[in-house]
Amino acid sequence: MMIRGTDAVSNVYILKRFDGVMIIDPSYNLETILEITKGYKILGILLTHAHSGHMNLIGYFDCPVYLHRKDYELFLNDEQNGYQHSKGEKPFDAKNIFIRFIDDQTIIPFMDGSIKVIHTPGHTRGSVCYLYNDNLYTGDTLHKNRIGKTNRPNSSLGQLQRSIKKLFEMLPAKTKIFPGHNEPSTIKEERLYNKEIKKIIDR
Repeated sequence: MMIRGTDAVSNVYILKRFDGVMIIDPSYNLETILEITKGYKILGILLTHAHSGHMNLIGYFDCPVYLHRKDYELFLNDEQNGYQHSKGEKPFDAKNIFIRFIDDQTIIPFMDGSIKVIHTPGHTRGSVCYLYNDNLYTGDTLHKNRIGKTNRPNSSLGQLQRSIKKLFEMLPAKTKIFPGHNEPSTIKEERLYNKEIKKIIDR
């Protein structure tokens, strides 16, 4: 289930299975998240990376927050993660957040299945995608018709291009893409119509 975001705050994704829930990038709209998850046990929050527009609400939930270890420094650095330049106060105390570090290929148990972590550095050093069944949650690594931005601290265009190439080599065409912003897509659609992707994978 998707709660549509904006340019400033990310899409929020809620994965439900039996009576358990995982929340991906809880950035805003707390009331809607609480309404959707009412009666479910929130098992964890999955952060695709540590930019402010993807993690505003993590302090409201009593559960582990999954984050790649290479983004932990960014998580703590408000000058670089966006909080120093945003309006209002930071809505959580980083020291009170229970971080569970993940790496490439980490398997996160989820009810009778699992979620696979794919490390995709580029937008940030610790950016990851989460693969659950045939659904890929890409954060700001990959969007419909474009790739992520690399104009911020801890970004690298070369790394992002290698990460994109890895995704398109390892995932089948039917894989659905759920990005941090804008509309969903598929690996097949992006391979066919995303000009930036074509340049990367045809090298």
